[in-house]
Amino acid sequence: MPSPVAFAATPPGHQGPPPPRLAAPPAVRPIEVRVALSSVAAGTLSEVRLRRLLDIELTDTAQVAATATGPLDEHAAYVWIERPTEARLEIQVRIDARPVVRRGISISGLTADVAARLVAITTSEMIRAEIRRARAPRRAVTPRAPTAEELELAARDHDALSLGAGPHAAWLPASSTLLAGPGLAVGLRRSRVEQVLFARWLASPVGDSTMRWLEAGLAADYRIWIHPALRITLGASAAAASVRLSNVTAVDDLPGEQDTWSARAGAQISVDTRIGGPLWLGMHLEPGAVLRAVPFRNAAGNRDEIAGAWLGLGFSLTAEAVSSGSTR
Repeated sequence: MPSPVAFAATPPGHQGPPPPRLAAPPAVRPIEVRVALSSVAAGTLSEVRLRRLLDIELTDTAQVAATATGPLDEHAAYVWIERPTEARLEIQVRIDARPVVRRGISISGLTADVAARLVAITTSEMIRAEIRRARAPRRAVTPRAPTAEELELAARDHDALSLGAGPHAAWLPASSTLLAGPGLAVGLRRSRVEQVLFARWLASPVGDSTMRWLEAGLAADYRIWIHPALRITLGASAAAASVRLSNVTAVDDLPGEQDTWSARAGAQISVDTRIGGPLWLGMHLEPGAVLRAVPFRNAAGNRDEIAGAWLGLGFSLTAEAVSSGSTR
């Protein structure tokens, strides 16, 4: 047997739920007009008459306050009337903290009542114009795109990672030794100061002997831009080295020894020029000194040593990756 279906009926005289009420738009605060006259202007215009005329002109726009003073947190228009000359009145109007607007009118030959009407009409026009400006939506300011020069200047202070390689050489005047070989460097730049880890494999014949100088070191430098494609680097470096001398009879006064260690330190002066994109070609001067002398005896038994001044010269090709999507 099919189940009965119940139908809901609306009782007679009963109406459905009332339709939802639309939210009323937010009320705009009325502007209070505060009028003040200088003592000279008050001798020409009746302040009471002027307030009454302004109230008539601004009935649908604002309300004229009974006095020229009031709380500072209220939405108010301030009116100041001055008489700089006998034949001229100046009206100043300011709404809230907006700039002051001024307008001058001539009252030469006008009676006090006519002058008051003219001032009331002019003042009401100024107040309405300022109210429209205050209520007008502000235009969105489109930010100006930075120029290529501004981007380049900003990128100088960005973090950067660099990788460089190239030939290096060093001259040791005390032993008339010339070392030469390849080098590799990895650097991290922050705020124009760069810290560099480097390694070099240098070798050279020393008389009848052959020296190998394998070093690893740390450098720190500061970069000064002369031009977007030219910069100078000033810094210092230090390195420790594994030294091997072949065809010698003693090293460090140890007979039969060929291996030892040494260290050096010095200043660093570089000139880099951009050759395209992130690639820089550099020339480096490294005046310094050997910190640990290496005494040795050659095959003939004569004593000599690796010591004294270190005059370095190098060239490098470096690629830099700058943060924030810029390339230097």
